[in-house]
Amino acid sequence: MVMEYWTGWFDSWGGPHNILDSSGVPLPPPPDLLPKMSYEPMTPAFYLSLWDALQYLEPIRSEKPINMENLPVNNGNGQSFGYILYETAIASSGVLRGLVRDRGQVFLNTVSIGFMDYKTTKIVIPLTQGFAMLRILVENCGRVNYGDNIDDQRKGLIGNLYLDDSPLKKFKIYSLDLKKSFFNRFGVDKWTPVPEVPVFPAFFLGGLSVSPTPLDTFLKLEGWEKGVVFINGRNLGRYWNIGPQKTLYLPGVWLDKGMNQVIIFEEVVSGPMIQSTDIPHLGRNQYII
Repeated sequence: MVMEYWTGWFDSWGGPHNILDSSGVPLPPPPDLLPKMSYEPMTPAFYLSLWDALQYLEPIRSEKPINMENLPVNNGNGQSFGYILYETAIASSGVLRGLVRDRGQVFLNTVSIGFMDYKTTKIVIPLTQGFAMLRILVENCGRVNYGDNIDDQRKGLIGNLYLDDSPLKKFKIYSLDLKKSFFNRFGVDKWTPVPEVPVFPAFFLGGLSVSPTPLDTFLKLEGWEKGVVFINGRNLGRYWNIGPQKTLYLPGVWLDKGMNQVIIFEEVVSGPMIQSTDIPHLGRNQYII
């Protein structure tokens, strides 16, 4: 009985691209490669910061943090993927402590002051004058499909969030699942031209021109740091400049002849353009022994 079809080891963010040496394995002649295309580079024309986007979203108000799966959204089924944003007011500095699953970017008002994850469970909140808005943008980085705790995986803030030893209360929580219905909230009038100095995190909107026939291509986001790409409302995938992967495969069947909508959710910093190439860049290779 075949329990699993295994083609090689996993790639991890920041690591090499793992491959197997097939020189000792006889292989049949490979089929012809599907045609690929390099389209013209795309420069996003419009922009919407996450902080400006919040006015078009309905927050959930709660005394304590609620993890993704227990949010009262999606007809009581909770949130399964994407991001979740927590907001609460604080009036002092101190050590912020909590369990974040999987990766949380911490903001004081709109200024990023660091990250929390499995390894980093504490962060110092600098001195503030008066009240400030503490924000944590948490990314669900995925789930495992094995193990005894497969049904116990929770994403977001797990349990209380403490400033020094005091649990923080009165949260506003935003579900950012980034589905097509999420983006439908942002009509044409909500977007503005990309400023010289964008505020992050932010959404960027542009168009990829395709002619004459849509073909497979690879998107390269050189100069961008970390985020997600959406093509015509579909989630194409995540990118992160630590690699190993430097391109995202874009199937030709996802493209329409003419102009295609491209939305990028960037967490940290944007590049000048999005490039299209006919050659994938999967990172430096490492042979599995």
